[in-house]
Amino acid sequence: MEEPSVLITEDDADILELVTYSLEAEGFKVFAAKTGNEALSILNDESVDLALLDVMLPDMSGTELCRRMKNDERMERVPVIFLTARDEETDKLVGFKVGAEDYITKPFSPRELTARVRALIKRVRGGEDYAFQGLRVALESHRVEVNNRRVHLSPREFSLLKALLEAKPKTVDRSTLLERAWGMDAKAGLRSVDVAVTRLREKLVSYGTCIRTVTGFGYQWDTEGYTLE
Repeated sequence: MEEPSVLITEDDADILELVTYSLEAEGFKVFAAKTGNEALSILNDESVDLALLDVMLPDMSGTELCRRMKNDERMERVPVIFLTARDEETDKLVGFKVGAEDYITKPFSPRELTARVRALIKRVRGGEDYAFQGLRVALESHRVEVNNRRVHLSPREFSLLKALLEAKPKTVDRSTLLERAWGMDAKAGLRSVDVAVTRLREKLVSYGTCIRTVTGFGYQWDTEGYTLE
């Protein structure tokens, strides 16, 4: 497997050097940036497995940089870990809301940082998770999280979500969704699919808008029109 690559965006030269050295010593390929615009330039040219972003940057905030990444189809699947001196709960919630996967507070242990970077890359590379901004779906373990909070779906609701994610960007007809989620249950009809989709949308809160109705046919998972609240 190709060596994992990490983008570090940090304007403190000492911290940038420390993190770069620590990751390279563990076999990571490192791209270093001191500003948000420099980071975006690197992301336009290079494919990275993970981004470490300082919250306080000279040209834009780390949260703004993360927001731009998650709204760009070329960068939206890159997992993000924030590095920051802040430790307030509200700051963390803002970070998760714009799509960050993790949050490390300075000062930090280089060993812990590399361990968390490696674990997150392994999780994403494993192909088990679907991630879009603050939504994460573990298809094998049936775990769904919205902005780092567990969402409890019924088996049928999860089957519907899984069918839509596996088919994207194609539309799935209601008969297929009925078969996937209800199996041989003779009492269920196509109306049952519509009711279950409505409940699923509600549980996914703002991400429920990604389930698009295709009139007269079925449903489609479509993130193009999604707007972060």
